Formats: sequence, C-alpha cells, structure tokens
Amino acid sequence: MFDAIPALKLQEVWHSCFDSMILTDIQGEVLSLNRSARRLFSSDPGKLLGSSIFELIPSEELKKCCQTRTSKTGIALSLGTQQLIANILPVKISEDCVFLLLILKNITQIQLLHQQLQQMNEINHLYDTMLDQLDEGICVIDQQGKILFYNRKMGEIDVLEPEAVRGRRVTEVWSLDETASTLLTAFKTGKTLSQRETHFTRNGKAVTTLSRTIPLFLGPKKVGAMEIAKDITEQKKLTETIMHLQKQNVTEGTEKPSAAVKNSSTRFLFSDIVYKSREMAHTVEQARRAARSRSNILIVGETGTGKEMFAQSIHNESPRKHKPFIAQNCAALPESLLEGLLFGTTVGSFTGAVDRAGLFEQAHGGTLLLDEINSMGTDLQAKLLRVLQERKTQRLGSSKVVDVDVRVIATINEDPLDAIAKGRLREDLYYRLSVVHIVIPPLNSRKEDIPVLIDYFLKKHARALDVDVKGLDPDVYQFFLQYHWPGNVRQLEHTLEGALNLVYDEAFITINHLPPALKSKMIQQVQTQPPIKSPARLTGTLPEQIEQLERHLIEQALQEARGNITKASERLGISRQNLNYKLKKYNLLYPRQTGDRVNDGHLFR
Repeated sequence: MFDAIPALKLQEVWHSCFDSMILTDIQGEVLSLNRSARRLFSSDPGKLLGSSIFELIPSEELKKCCQTRTSKTGIALSLGTQQLIANILPVKISEDCVFLLLILKNITQIQLLHQQLQQMNEINHLYDTMLDQLDEGICVIDQQGKILFYNRKMGEIDVLEPEAVRGRRVTEVWSLDETASTLLTAFKTGKTLSQRETHFTRNGKAVTTLSRTIPLFLGPKKVGAMEIAKDITEQKKLTETIMHLQKQNVTEGTEKPSAAVKNSSTRFLFSDIVYKSREMAHTVEQARRAARSRSNILIVGETGTGKEMFAQSIHNESPRKHKPFIAQNCAALPESLLEGLLFGTTVGSFTGAVDRAGLFEQAHGGTLLLDEINSMGTDLQAKLLRVLQERKTQRLGSSKVVDVDVRVIATINEDPLDAIAKGRLREDLYYRLSVVHIVIPPLNSRKEDIPVLIDYFLKKHARALDVDVKGLDPDVYQFFLQYHWPGNVRQLEHTLEGALNLVYDEAFITINHLPPALKSKMIQQVQTQPPIKSPARLTGTLPEQIEQLERHLIEQALQEARGNITKASERLGISRQNLNYKLKKYNLLYPRQTGDRVNDGHLFR
C-alpha cells in the first residue's frame, strides 16, 4: 500500500492545498512553494525560489521562530493589506539536514467579517438603546413565538424585567393559550390587529393600553410579529373624570346630587358602596363613625379596593362636606415637585417658581387625600409630619407661616408595618396618620360581594353602552365567583365593562368576551378542575339519614370556618346556641384527630 504512495502524485496534492505552503532551509531560503503561496505573493515562481522568506515576509517574530527550529503555531503576520496566521513545522531528514515547512493561512476575509459583525452588533445595540427611550412598549417575536426584543417601556407596562423575557416563548411568559396571544394570532393570520385593553399586573395595578400588532415580512416570507403598546391609563382616568363632571351637569330625569358632592368636586357617598358581606358592612360602619370627627385617617387596602371612594364618602358625611376636598397621588410626581405642590411656592424659590398656594392652603377647612403615602420620600414625610403636628405650613422660599385647618386622609396599598420595616413609611408619621385606622378587605376575602357587584356593574355599563344583556354565562359566572381578583373591585368592573364592549347581539357574556388573560385562566381552570364527587351514600331509616347528613354538614362548616362557632353557625344559617346544642348532641370534636373540643367560637385543649 505504502509503495503506491508515489503513484498518487504528491506534487498535485502539494499544489491542491488551500493554505499557502513554503519549504525553506534553516537559513530561510525558499526551496519550494505550492500554487496557493505563489498566488499569495503574486510573483513569478522563478523569482521566488532561492529568495529569503524573511525578505518576502518581513517579521522579527517569524525570524526568531525559524531560528529556534521548533514547532510554532499561531504566528500573526501582515503581508501588505493581508492578514496571515503562520504555523512552522521543522522537517528533519537527518542530523545535518533540516528543513522548515511554513503553512500560511490567509485570514483577511475572516478579519473583515469579524469587523463587520462587530459593527452590526454595535448598530443593533444602538437601535436597542434608541427603542428603550420610546414612550411606547415594543415586543417582537420570531417564527417560533420566541421574544427577540422587549423594550424598557413594555417592561414597565407589564411589570417584567426585559432581560428575563427575551428568548422565551410568549405562552411561557404570560401563561397564555396560543389562540389568546395577539402576537401569535397576527403572525398566523398575517393581519394587523388593533385593540384597547385593560389588564392587571402581578401587583394588582390596572393598566389600560392601546396596542397595534403587526406581522413582519422579509419579502413574501413571514418572519415574526411586533406589538406596539401605548399606556393610556392616566388619559383614561382623566377622560372618565371629565365625562363624570359633564354628566353631573345633566340633571334632567336624574336625582340631583347633594350639596356636599356638588360643592367639593367629589362624586361618591357611602350609599354608592356596593356590598353584601358582613366584613364590608363593618368597614363601612367604621368609616361612617369616623366621618364625624376631625382626626386624621389612614385607609389600608390593596389596589382597586376603593380607598378613594371611602375617602370621598367620609368627607361628604363629615362636618367639612361643604369645604374643599383635594386628592393628590404621591406616586404621580417626583419629590421635588410634590413638595412645592403640597406646601406652595414663592417667586425665586427655584427657577421658574411663582407665587402659588399649596394643597394644604387650598384645602383649608376641608379634607386633603394623600394617596399612596408610602410612595412619598422619607425626607418629605418628615416635613409632612411637622405640618400635621403644628397645623401650620410655610411656602418654599417664604418665611411666612400660614395656619391651616385640614383633615388628612392617607391611603396605603400595603401593610403599614411592612412599609415601616422596609423604610418606605416613617413610624412617627404612621402613628400621626392612623388615629383612625380603616382596613378595606380585598375582594377575594369577601366573595359573597361578587354577585351583587356583578349585577351593579352590568346595569351601570350596559346602560352607558346601550347594550342589552341578561347576565353572565353560567360557566363564566362560576369562574368569576372562584377567581382571586388580584385587581379587586376595579379589575372586576373593568373586566365587565370590556366584555360589554364586545357584546353585539348575544344575550349573555361568554368566555369569548373576556380579555385574553382571564380567558386563559378560565381554560386552565376547566382543564385542571377535578371531577365532581358524588355525595356519600347514607344508610338507615329516614331520621337516621337526616342525623348523618346534619352531622356531615356541621363538620364541613366547622372545617371551613376553622373551628369558629360564630362563622360556622352563619354558614349553616342557624343560631350559635343551636349549633352548640348540636355539637354536644353529636359529641363533635374539632380538629377530630387532635381531640380539641369546640367551645363558643374558640378551641380549648
């Protein structure tokens, strides 16, 4: 086999190699070059043979490497405008006969491509930076539904980190069915979609957006889709306020508003609060009683529970109802502007400042609502505390002290003690504000209010939208009763309003009228819902079966009420004394496995 090697014409193999190959003696005199090396030097082979490689490629590093007569790889060389990588391989024939084989790889094109790739990466980074500065949210997906681009504003709208989203499928990020994704729908259909949607972020905040979803093409080929979303939450609130004020002027065929509501720019009374649960009735009664005093009030409640509705109702039932009611969201302005707004400014206090009364002066004799007090900086909280203590205020840049008589109602959307622990609320300010402490329970803890709220909102928005519906589809109704409603009453209202906007001639609101996020949740709930268990079969005579059933229902009510006799009796619809009698009659223990006996609403061991 090896004897046949000369027949392979090694000379042709030598000239067929893509890399340039040069054979020299130990002094660097060129003995042979392959065809690729001749093209590299663009010279007649006769002139190259016998010349010095060190003259052809001037390089001190190459010269040193050749003199050592050892193998060397990765030597960077330049030949005119060309970039080369050289490998040196000593070829030892005998002790006195040593040659050097130089293998030269031309990387000029690779270097050029690398530079171009680097330039493209820099341009892409520049585009990303520019798009991050836009006031519109942008999300781009590829053919597989993976997110290629997700800018800063879209992250603010969805309360998501852009880096945590990129590279993931849209169905994974938002837990959506593919039919509920506007991006995937636009890609599959090839049509542009436009919609207005109110959704709720993970922290329960309502966000209203106008979005346009566009399929992306490269020539005739679909390569992805892009969604552009504009946050119009504040514009929507302003529009609703203007519409409400306009409606107030239309008195024909409607009940005239009270003088308090008419004079204080408020629109809510306690009679506007819709509820059925005992928890909410207790909270409303607390607020009614607190309305009579002049003490400061702290209202605690999750986003969307109706904290401002309570604040306005308190004002309108207080002795201050004919005086101003002014509301200010502390999260809406930077601290420097908020300070001037609260306490007022004078000419020269800062560039562009004018003489203007602060909100404390404007609300003199009335009520000042400070919404999201935990969003106010702690330095400004200290100044607010002094005004509350002294009942005096001082405009920025002025030495004049003004007496103010203002009742402050503050709201907070988290546990005040947690806010204090995390440094978002001063402890001394908390005690000054929470003279009266009102906690509005979230909707998921008072689900008996959901049916009455559904009826109320359906009538309210159906009338405004001129839509005639009989109610909710039974499956949707059951889903609404079981859903946890992170956005509370506000989310429920916006969901029903949005569904009514999509109703054409249907008699009931169905799953197809729900926003994509809720539709996906409902589909998941149906898919994961366990099969309905048939009731336990009772045996014995009729009186015995009645006793067994009664015992079973009492045990179930106690478990749901966690052993509280009062709550269990309410669930059963009997008096607490009657339930105590039946517990003794059936010798019931709760929890049964621990032997703890139930006694008058509490457990004793």
